[in-house]
Amino acid sequence: MARTKIPDLERRLPPLRPSVSSQIIGAFPRPDAIETLDDQNLSRIRQSGANTLVVRVARNRPSPPSLAEGGSAKGALPPGERSEAGVYFKTDWAPVVQDRLAELVKRAHGQSLQVWAAVSVRGMDWIDPALGWSDWRFNASTAELVRAETLDLMHPAVPEYLVGFFSDLAASGVDGVLLLANPASGPGDGFSSHARRSFERDVGQPIDPGRLQLAQARDRSLDFAPEFWRWIGWKQREQLKVVEGVMRAVRRTHPGLKVALEVHPEAVTSPRAALAWYAEDLLDLRRYRIDYIALPFSASLETRMTQLADSVRAGQLLLVADPAETNQVRSVSLKAGSGVIYRENSQPSGLTNRGR
Repeated sequence: MARTKIPDLERRLPPLRPSVSSQIIGAFPRPDAIETLDDQNLSRIRQSGANTLVVRVARNRPSPPSLAEGGSAKGALPPGERSEAGVYFKTDWAPVVQDRLAELVKRAHGQSLQVWAAVSVRGMDWIDPALGWSDWRFNASTAELVRAETLDLMHPAVPEYLVGFFSDLAASGVDGVLLLANPASGPGDGFSSHARRSFERDVGQPIDPGRLQLAQARDRSLDFAPEFWRWIGWKQREQLKVVEGVMRAVRRTHPGLKVALEVHPEAVTSPRAALAWYAEDLLDLRRYRIDYIALPFSASLETRMTQLADSVRAGQLLLVADPAETNQVRSVSLKAGSGVIYRENSQPSGLTNRGR
């Protein structure tokens, strides 16, 4: 499937060249493209005007379809659907599906293409649940804490694991890392025992998920209890500190590695909602050593560029757009050092609150 999709993406990429106002022009093929990219694909991507290739370097287990979607009562995957999770680079920190990244980087560099690796720090479901590194989510319907499938960034063992994981990723020769926004840390996420104890130590009071009015999250309301905003602000800062600390440690041995952090559109259009729904705060991001903020492009950004320019440092913005949005992107004035990544979306709903 990826082999048939890549040429279509190459044809749709705009004939742009790196310039003073837009130095990064990236091509971001479908998630499984790394399995089929060859010299011919790379040549076509370079000839399209791109100077950067962004590839997903990890594969998670697909979720079995529900009965309404044609799934089985036992929750089995459809015939032919691969269930193994892992990565596409040499490492001892995760199962290796295929060791393809280092060779891809070598070939891409030979054609003057940077390679950026796209991966989520929370969505690593190859990690054995028996380790106890899972996040915990508050179920507002049952008023209970339940184990989540995402990674608990506040677990004391997780930062060490991530440093090892990303150090091996950087050793493949990639030029940058794009930290994907999904799965996000939602209003009901992040309530592990480690996080709750740390919050009580830092703030001086315990956190009771049952008192935060988390049921409001079901209808996307922001009418949470006052205690919620103290909690969510703390959670956002602490999780970001973990990510920034991990990348700082990795860059001690790989100082040239660039880091981009993806955020949801609401980080610009509705900052309060972004904080509540995704634990994202665009203004707070300026305090950390993050090279780029990757933001999904939308037409509303055209009228908010001044606001956006005040929210990020010069040259720190990467717009992530569909190739069909080329003309709209061209109408946006970008600062020197910023850029555009054209992503072929695998999900039609895109990176919005409706797509969660």
